[in-house]
Formats: sequence, structure tokens, C-alpha cells
Amino acid sequence: MWSCNLESLNNSKGYVFDNVLGMDELLWIYHLLIESPYWSLARRSTYGQRRRHIVPFVGFPGLEIETEGVIQNEFLAGYFRSIAFRLKSRFHREFNIRLPPEVRRIHVGAKSSYSKTAFHIDSNVETDWTILGFLNPVWNAKDGGEFYLEDEKIEYKAGRFIVFPSSVEHDGGYVVNETISYWRVAVNIILREPDIKTP
Repeated sequence: MWSCNLESLNNSKGYVFDNVLGMDELLWIYHLLIESPYWSLARRSTYGQRRRHIVPFVGFPGLEIETEGVIQNEFLAGYFRSIAFRLKSRFHREFNIRLPPEVRRIHVGAKSSYSKTAFHIDSNVETDWTILGFLNPVWNAKDGGEFYLEDEKIEYKAGRFIVFPSSVEHDGGYVVNETISYWRVAVNIILREPDIKTP
């Protein structure tokens, strides 16, 4: 049974759903994702950040599953769309808010202690919403990995999903354990209204 953890967000701009995915499903999807080809090793949170750096690993590996109507992986696109459908239905039932019906993108990011990102927005379209899901089967909070929605700190927990307007500033990662032997993996799904032209 999913649990909603609204009380953790004082600014009420985000909604936290725990236990969206169980341990068996997390183990399966985590290994399927990290064993998938076509990862980019130099992804950035903000578009246009393609400048070179002295430190080689300031970005993070990213896997594009669907972008602006172009599906790179049909199976994973269908899988993550099904999660979005479930969350949208639950969100409407609990809060009487209808999330946008169309997918703008589905991307997966993997972060380590070398991954550096900055506060950013996912979209400047006010009606876009983001679904962010934490896909590690296990995670120790002492290793970091938390997510920030404006000034709210949200702990990285296995199977946790956060729903928030895409125009709200956020950042995440912050893996502090330099000896950790696995990636912090998260899926980012942006939903939009039909016929919205994005810049």
C-alpha cells in the first residue's frame, strides 16, 4: 500500500509517495537499467551546460528513454508510463488535482560522489509537472543522496516518488560516500498538457 508523506513538505509544492515500488520490483528495474546500453556519461541537470571542466566527472550518467515524443526504448517507456498512470490516478483521488496527460520526457540519471549538479527547473511551462522516482533497492541515508525541492530536504528512500510542478527549483544527488560501490539511480518524468510548445 502506498503511503503519502505530505507533512514532510512545509511549502506544499511537492507531494511525496512512499513504497510505490516494492523490493523485488526495485531489484529488477535497477539491474535492468544499469545493464542497459546507450547511457551518456556526461549528462547535466540543466540544458546548455555543455562547457568543459577541469574536473572530468562533474556530470552524471544519463539514460534517455523518451524525449519530446521520440521513444528510445519502447519497453522502458511503457513501464515508466504505467507508473505515471498509477501515480496520476492516486494523485487525483487524494488531492483532486489532475496531472497533465502527456509525457514530455522520461530520463534516468545515475549519480555518485563525483556527480555535481546545481539548482534548476525541469521546465519553464507553468502547467508541466515532474514525477521523480528513487529506484535503488536499498540506500543508506548516511551516504547522502537526498533531494532538495527549493529549501525542503527530502531523504532518498527506496521506492519513494515525488510529484511537483516542473517550474519549481530543485536539485539532488549529494552522494557523500566516496567508497560506495553502486549508483544512486532516479527516474525523471515530465508531464505536459497537449499541444504545449516547449522552448
